[in-house]
Order: sequence, then C-alpha cells, then structure tokens
Amino acid sequence: MILAAQKVEHYEIATYGTLRTFAQNMGHTEVAELLERTLANEKMTDEALTEIAQDFVNSQAATE
Repeated sequence: MILAAQKVEHYEIATYGTLRTFAQNMGHTEVAELLERTLANEKMTDEALTEIAQDFVNSQAATE
C-alpha cells in the first residue's frame, strides 16, 4: 500500500512542480505560491511514507 501511495505522491509532485513553473513563467505569482505550498505538502507526505516504510514496514517484512 505504501508503494502505491508513493507512486501517487511522485506523480503529484511532478505535476505540481510543472504547474508551479508554468505559473511563474506566466507571471501568476499568487498561483505559483499556492502551488509551491501544495508541492511542499506533497513532498512532506512522501517523506512521511518513506519513514513509515523504513522504520516499521520494511523491518517487519524482512522477518516474515
């Protein structure tokens, strides 16, 4: 499940990053800032999923 969730997060990170760049290039500063906050949130979610996998799930799976 973590794998699937991270695949979605990576897709979202790529999408929001690209949209932010488009907004910046078009001079839409407020939109770019909103997308930057959304992008940061997606990155934090991805990092949290990585921590869960490394600290708990992967070690439990290795013992089974």
